[in-house]
Amino acid sequence: MKVIKHLTLFLLLTLPVHAQNIMTSSPYSMFGIGEIVTGLYGSNSAMGGVSTGMRGTWLLNTENPAGLTGLDTLRLFAETSAFMKSESYQSKNGNSNAFTGNMSAFTLAGRIMPHWYMAAGLTPYSSVGYYFQSTEPLEGSPGSYYTSTFEGYGGLSKVYLTNAFMLGKNLSVGVNVSYIFGNTKLTESQSSISVENRMYTHAFYADFGLQYHRQIGKETAFTIGAVYGYKQRLSIENSIAIVYSSSETEESKRNTTQYLPQFAGIGGSLAYKKCTYALDYDFHQYSSLSSGDSRVKFRDSHKLRLGFDYSPNGYSSSSFWKRSSYKAGVNLSTPYLQINGQKGYAYRFSAGMGLPVTNGRINVALYYDKTQLNNDVYGQSTFGMTVSYTLSELFYKLKL
Repeated sequence: MKVIKHLTLFLLLTLPVHAQNIMTSSPYSMFGIGEIVTGLYGSNSAMGGVSTGMRGTWLLNTENPAGLTGLDTLRLFAETSAFMKSESYQSKNGNSNAFTGNMSAFTLAGRIMPHWYMAAGLTPYSSVGYYFQSTEPLEGSPGSYYTSTFEGYGGLSKVYLTNAFMLGKNLSVGVNVSYIFGNTKLTESQSSISVENRMYTHAFYADFGLQYHRQIGKETAFTIGAVYGYKQRLSIENSIAIVYSSSETEESKRNTTQYLPQFAGIGGSLAYKKCTYALDYDFHQYSSLSSGDSRVKFRDSHKLRLGFDYSPNGYSSSSFWKRSSYKAGVNLSTPYLQINGQKGYAYRFSAGMGLPVTNGRINVALYYDKTQLNNDVYGQSTFGMTVSYTLSELFYKLKL
């Protein structure tokens, strides 16, 4: 069954997505490996997601695995994150709205031996979630129309094991070894025929990080870091079933290829007295992905992230508000989707707090996302909130 002729009609009759434990409701998540999941977990979400040059005694930084070496050496950490967001999609032909929410990550981390730190966790990598209908003229029959229904859900998840090592007093290195896996179901239906495509893929993957940290005064320290991940081939197993109104079914299997994009990034942070300032730059080679539609292309993405944190008196203060931290961030990027040759821009503003609780901290972030392609081909606005709870227990009695 052919794909509909005018992709902008996707948004005209978009309906709320069914409850399928999904993390997006974007109609464009049907292309490639789905919508790439970013900014929905971690204690730095309120700081624009800065990570490359970030480290801290309570910061479970697996985006740059070298950052794990900044953790408190006497504690074992567990962190879980959740999100909720309200999304609005716009095109020349219509608007739609949707609300989604879910758990988004889980991580365990701590020091294993002197100079050796480890973390393990589960996070989403990409997500597929959409449900919409489109009505088009029936060829050869003026005044007649047919309606197609499109539905999809699933995505890719990442299970990872992080190892980080201190090489001397100031230099750290780290590696994430990940297993990427996932199932996706895409369905297109008309009155007399239905096509269902079930896709499954899995692959091992690794990415690397480096940090140099130095104290340059009693109240001043800086960190610079770098990350790199190579391009990884994904072999996708497709099981296609065509069901006719007569209940006759045709089934076939084939393999297709996609890629996890290559990426690289640099960043740094400066801690001065009660404030931390951070800046990251990332490059992702999304052009290696294929959409399967000539009008929708993936393009390389550049991203600049700025973050700020203010901690009045740290953990030693008796005041709840002085033990809290106050955060804000900005994220500027070029969208990785190009539709009908139209490029655009994207940005995110975020703000939040880190709140002390018994044996842990809760980090809350509010954010606003905006993606806009030229000539109003596509626009997306998102208001959202993420919550990360970090639990810590003293573990020094078992340390080696």
